[in-house]
Amino acid sequence: MKIRQWLLLAAVLFMAVACANTGSSSQSGGTSEHAAAPPSASASGSPSGSPSGSPSGSPSPSASSEQRIMLGTYISLAGQDTEAAIEQREAAMGRRYNIQLTYYDWTDTFPDSGEATMVAHGRTPLMTWYGPGKDAGGDGSLTEINSGRDDQWILSQAEAIKNFGHHIYLRLMPEMNGNWYPGYSGDPAAYIAAWRHVHQLFAQAGADDVSWIWCPNVGPADWDKYYPGNAYVDVIGVDGFSNVKYGYQSFEQMFSPFLTHFAGRKPLMIVETATDSGAGDPGAGVASAASFINGMHSYLEDVAGPEYGVIAVCWFDTADTDNHDWELDQTKASWQAWLSLARDPYFGGHG
Repeated sequence: MKIRQWLLLAAVLFMAVACANTGSSSQSGGTSEHAAAPPSASASGSPSGSPSGSPSGSPSPSASSEQRIMLGTYISLAGQDTEAAIEQREAAMGRRYNIQLTYYDWTDTFPDSGEATMVAHGRTPLMTWYGPGKDAGGDGSLTEINSGRDDQWILSQAEAIKNFGHHIYLRLMPEMNGNWYPGYSGDPAAYIAAWRHVHQLFAQAGADDVSWIWCPNVGPADWDKYYPGNAYVDVIGVDGFSNVKYGYQSFEQMFSPFLTHFAGRKPLMIVETATDSGAGDPGAGVASAASFINGMHSYLEDVAGPEYGVIAVCWFDTADTDNHDWELDQTKASWQAWLSLARDPYFGGHG
């Protein structure tokens, strides 16, 4: 019975994205990103088939009828406007991304013109809303949510989403199981109470075209302590990066414990992932970025999609975070591996 309920919910989420894509226009416009990443390294060179080339034809905004896993992106390429950068990627892939990530601090108003641009180009916004006290040294905490002090602010945000009039994914207070967001991590009971309170206020405001993504980091593995409950979550997400500084892992090695743990509870989504392994270093046990992407491709299509219920994967496509190059085209081979995945009908490609 649980599997049947999950399948129905997954179908609803796919239909919501399909509806968001229907009737999308080709208007252009800049996207305002509220990202925590500081600008740093320049974008890598453009290999063959790169999005900097002049593609023939425009990407199709609609998903393939065979699609089972949606593709998403956060993109920030040095020297490029966000919308221009994503359209270059899409032109090379021959299809649209289904999902695009944005980031907001607790006191940022949303949505902004960026979300409108996404919808106009057939993408569903996935909005990250950090909790109070995200940054070290800040004075915010979950008390301001749980005491009711921020109720009017939360209700105003809910009204803004309601008035936006399009389906969104809302990723509230992510990576709570880490220690890098001190304002809302470290106290599972307070976190759960705050999550439920925000959810209830959105319901009170009638902001019901929202899919709620609960999204811990892949480690530490104390995920269950922070879970708000099935009634308050639509999608279980997860973030994980194969960072050679802390030890390379393949996509399967990194995510398999999490996905097997939560399989069948809710639809699952890889919200942020990437590797910075470049050409690799076999002597140090580091596989290439191309190998990482190829392994991700096969694992999602053969195992995690059909067996565990993964409905989307989003790549963190930038070199602007902590001097790591997470870009898809960090090598020619990694870009070709991504094109193979993106053009696969299972991921909404057109072959």
